[in-house]
Amino acid sequence: MMKRHNPTSVVLVAAFAAMTVASAAAANFPVGTHLVKGTLKDWKNKVLTSSAAVTIQAVATNGTVIASTKVANPSEDGYNFVLQIPLSTAATDSTAAVGDTMNCVLVQDSGLSLAVDPITVGDANAVSTVCLALVNMQEFTSTNDPTKTVSVPAEYVDTIAPWMEAKEIDGEYDPFADYDNDGATNYAEYRAGTNPFDASDKLAILDYTAPQNAMHTIMFEYAGGRIYGVSTTLSLTNPQWATQPVKKSEADGEHEQVMFSADEDEVGSTTIYVVPAEGATSQFFKLEAK
Repeated sequence: MMKRHNPTSVVLVAAFAAMTVASAAAANFPVGTHLVKGTLKDWKNKVLTSSAAVTIQAVATNGTVIASTKVANPSEDGYNFVLQIPLSTAATDSTAAVGDTMNCVLVQDSGLSLAVDPITVGDANAVSTVCLALVNMQEFTSTNDPTKTVSVPAEYVDTIAPWMEAKEIDGEYDPFADYDNDGATNYAEYRAGTNPFDASDKLAILDYTAPQNAMHTIMFEYAGGRIYGVSTTLSLTNPQWATQPVKKSEADGEHEQVMFSADEDEVGSTTIYVVPAEGATSQFFKLEAK
């Protein structure tokens, strides 16, 4: 005779399992840590060292400091701080939840503090990157293209104004203009630390090699205290620029950005290496001061 299951027991087991799941979902428990790796710069776009004596804080909307760290000497890829944000399934007075928006506050040893771009908390055991500036920012919109906007340090605007007056250039400082007609916008020259009024002074590729089945090399002149990166696209007809991982040497690991010296007075020529796209018949690179 065939043995029959008792349907009542099945229903009871299912109900008990559902209650267990619901109870677990309601509990709040730690789920790990999200790391925010960042670069803090001054108004000259130079990466700060530990001598800057600045603390970066991730602050919840209720004003509670969830994570805090001091600016350190920059690593070879230009990052000078790491915030470790503790996570739980729901935010508490000492933890954040994935997807939360945290206020980012920079506190100087003098007691001055400055709120900068907010941080979005990512997944546990993941890393996100940010770039922050210890300055007040002014937003500019291109007079030729209203869709183009950029934030520029107010201190830099105050500095460039006398140059404009001396060279009899009227109007407001325009980050999208090219005052020396060297092909680099004023804003691009500011980021690179070059002179927007001197056509011979600009960030440029000095040499480029593209051997088959090997890493491409890009030689350029760098300035201390700044970080550099490369964007790439497979076509210039409808370019889709994306970050290109780079190496400081052929044996080096890949980085999104690289830094060659923290000494702001140092300049020199250097080479970075990029791995070409597999199977691509053509590839274009754009060197950038980030």
